[in-house]
Amino acid sequence: MSEYQTPRFSLPLLAVGQAHKELFHNEALLLLDFLIDSVVLDVSDDPASLSPAEGDYWLIGPVATAEWSGKSDEIAGWSNGGWHYIKPQESMKIIMSNNQGMAIYHDASWQFIVQVNGPAGGTIIDSEARSAIDSILDALRTARILPHIN
Repeated sequence: MSEYQTPRFSLPLLAVGQAHKELFHNEALLLLDFLIDSVVLDVSDDPASLSPAEGDYWLIGPVATAEWSGKSDEIAGWSNGGWHYIKPQESMKIIMSNNQGMAIYHDASWQFIVQVNGPAGGTIIDSEARSAIDSILDALRTARILPHIN
């Protein structure tokens, strides 16, 4: 970490007498814009295969190529100024768009969370317990603690 970067996400800090402060300030705001509501479109290894729009983010896959080479597991975001990268931190959570689920960065890798289904089947059915469990699962999905995959 440089003395002109934040410790967790390496956001650029301003320095006394620094030229073009607006560039560093804007870079920090772009990254914060993502960190406030961390939604990625998908996992990808090759930026050349994408048609990014401003504000689109991808999770860089394990076989990153071209501009993304050496940036596996980072998050790449597109703006008019090009690609911006976020290095994941322990316990960081992202939401995969289109109800694909969620992932948490744990022990130096992304752990994808699978959908938890409500109770089904069995020989003895307690409908009140099933209803309570389904309500809890719905609340966890609404709070984005559990993914809701269609």
